[in-house]
Amino acid sequence: MFFKKCLCEYNGARYSGWQFQDGCDTVQERIETALEKLYNKKIRIAGAGRTDAGVHARGQVFSYNTAIDRPNHAIMCALNSMLPRDIAIIGVEDVTQEFHAQFSAVSKTYSYLILNRQARAALEHERMWFRRVPIDVDLMCAVLRPLAGTHDFTSFCVKKSLKKNSVRTVNFINAAKEGDCIKIRINADGFLHNMVRIIVGSAVQLTYEGGSPVDMKAALAARDRRAARATAPPQGLYLEEVLYKK
Repeated sequence: MFFKKCLCEYNGARYSGWQFQDGCDTVQERIETALEKLYNKKIRIAGAGRTDAGVHARGQVFSYNTAIDRPNHAIMCALNSMLPRDIAIIGVEDVTQEFHAQFSAVSKTYSYLILNRQARAALEHERMWFRRVPIDVDLMCAVLRPLAGTHDFTSFCVKKSLKKNSVRTVNFINAAKEGDCIKIRINADGFLHNMVRIIVGSAVQLTYEGGSPVDMKAALAARDRRAARATAPPQGLYLEEVLYKK
């Protein structure tokens, strides 16, 4: 048996997320369909993590095993010839049987892009969140800072998807302005459903309200979704990188 680790990127605008769903067009289904054509056999893949409808990825990882060996470069080229233009395989490598795209990961990095200017976007409207009112990035950084470290993130999760353990460790979180775009980056050992989008929505709303780090600390301590603010839309969110033990 041969074990493969693949790196892919995709524009999630027209997909119902990463994970296979009956009757929906998903990234996982598209890749598995291409793999089935390549190997003439149904191949199930394991993704590093789910991304919701409309969310993008620059560094999604998936793994699979097969009884048929093919050169990694040939696998990449063959899959890309069969996949739609908004999904691309950008790397294939051999791994051991012990590797699993999800369970072997030690941390993930997400970014969120906000277009902050007077005019809406024509070219990037499906890839950024448009906010016309100016955002104080220094204040946003201050508001985000209390989220770094190990905390219970119940307040920043969709209630119906809460897990037994809602404690996560955020290794870093920051915001920076690049031209008209504000980029928020967050790395953690794991994420709850909608965690990044709720964090971003809360940070934007608190910044507009003239809030402070104390307000974010209070929302975190409440362990109640109602204590946080709005959920940012999906189009600005990107899975940037999945890190594994070396």
